[in-house]
Amino acid sequence: MALNLTDFRRVLTTGRQKNQELSPTTRAAICGAVAAGASQRAVATAFGVTHAVVANTIQRFKTTTSFDSKPRSGRPQVLTRREKRYIVQLAKRNARLTHKQLLKVLDRKVSSSTVRRALCQHKYRKWKAMKRIPLTADVARDRYAFACDALENIEDILRVSWSRDPPSKSSY
Repeated sequence: MALNLTDFRRVLTTGRQKNQELSPTTRAAICGAVAAGASQRAVATAFGVTHAVVANTIQRFKTTTSFDSKPRSGRPQVLTRREKRYIVQLAKRNARLTHKQLLKVLDRKVSSSTVRRALCQHKYRKWKAMKRIPLTADVARDRYAFACDALENIEDILRVSWSRDPPSKSSY
């Protein structure tokens, strides 16, 4: 059975753009084709890459014995996962704490934007809760009486609210 690399490539590299990184599956297929006896240039032509990409892929597999990409370097995280969870936990327990107050509780030198980012990663937005007017028994009784009165006169309210006629001068 003849190995048709071009058809194989179409399946593996569908949607791949120029200069985009090769997937681990494509890398495995390239190494497999070279191991099966195809030349590096023939494999490069069949997969639509340069022969240097094929050579580098084979060399990388020989040194790492893996088709996966190496992790990219970057700036180390300032907060550990545990500290981020602790920040979210504190924010959920006490919604009135500001970002600066969370920083003081943390005892770590980090910026408030780092705290905000940690909260956003856990899909938690932080804002200061609105102060509410305390509901006393007298206020609750007055509100209940107003609601009961409004329910008794609901037809009058709806007629005035939804009528097309402008209010008459006598209603002023």
